[in-house]
Amino acid sequence: MARKRVTGRFYVFMGLLLVGLYLILREIWPDTAREALVQSANAPYNYTVDAVVIRDEEVVTAASNSMLVYVASEGQQVSQGDQVCQVYTSGYAEKELERLETVRKSIRSYHQQILGTIVDEGLERLEQQVSSAALELKTLIRNKSGGSLLNLERQLEEVMSQRQEYLRQTQRQDYKLNDLYDQETKRVAALDAWRQSVTAPRDGLVSFYLDGYESYLRVDTLESLTAEQIHAVLQGRALTGSEAVSRLNTGIFRVVSTDKWYIVLLSNDATWNPTNNQSYTFQLEGYPDLAYTGQVISMQKSAGEVMAVLEVEGNPAQLLNVRSGRADIGIYLTGLSVPLNALSTEGGQTGVWLADAAGSTFIPVEVLSQDRSNALIQPITPGTLSVGQRVLIR
Repeated sequence: MARKRVTGRFYVFMGLLLVGLYLILREIWPDTAREALVQSANAPYNYTVDAVVIRDEEVVTAASNSMLVYVASEGQQVSQGDQVCQVYTSGYAEKELERLETVRKSIRSYHQQILGTIVDEGLERLEQQVSSAALELKTLIRNKSGGSLLNLERQLEEVMSQRQEYLRQTQRQDYKLNDLYDQETKRVAALDAWRQSVTAPRDGLVSFYLDGYESYLRVDTLESLTAEQIHAVLQGRALTGSEAVSRLNTGIFRVVSTDKWYIVLLSNDATWNPTNNQSYTFQLEGYPDLAYTGQVISMQKSAGEVMAVLEVEGNPAQLLNVRSGRADIGIYLTGLSVPLNALSTEGGQTGVWLADAAGSTFIPVEVLSQDRSNALIQPITPGTLSVGQRVLIR
């Protein structure tokens, strides 16, 4: 039987067949030694981190030696311009209180002298009401009791007016007594002269609790916050160097915005990679019934620690006096999955090398999470990396 001679066409056919077979196998089974297929993936992320609360608030100050009488109550909703408290200059207020009390003692003594054994139940009742209201007001001013200053002032003015009207109607004209009443009125007016009404500088919730961090943990300092400062707050240490605090003034209350607030999360888990605009749900330990959602507005990594600042929409009323603690955070991450050894660093930027017609192109990415073998990523520039493309293993 004659043997067939192999022609050039056969070799061309076999070459094309092998190329086609390679391309088909390359699509269904990439060369794992050089390339990896980009796949879609998602993963839940739950972790416990340190947390520091920062409120959008404004602190009102007064002279350190002032006496304060609060009109509003803790946690009360106020509008800009509403009266929150009254401030008395300490030295002058004490002197005027003493002078007013001296005049009132003289009034009581003179009553006993001119009335003698005459019993005037109406006048006695009014005198007792004036004395009682005056005592309550004096005690409140000296911070020895609680109550409404405005109500007490109105009550005192009313009973003083009733007493003078009663004496006029009963025609008890006594120049000395009238002079003492005039002195009493002047002393009350003098006391008012040393009083300043302090109002709310903005709409929000009033709080008289200040922990000393208000001067440093502010909305306008969010971008300059450091992990060292957050550690200091968590440990209860004083912060210094942000601004000079005058010893002549002290914070007397703050008004907290009900629109939004912030929480700083700090973790020593380097695999946690929060990204801007990413949303997290979280709960502060000790508050199991309160769940919040915040959006990352900034993050930084240093010395193996990750710090993220989240903006939280809504009213922080239930955390009005909470500064720090531990928080349980959670998120359901969705992105692209590649092997860990597909990640590279070029010029300080993490990315992957895309296998394309040009040979390879570096695609910057953010690593959302990772385990021992794979990384969940998303491209810095949307659309530059997608499911089904191939990345180089280096």
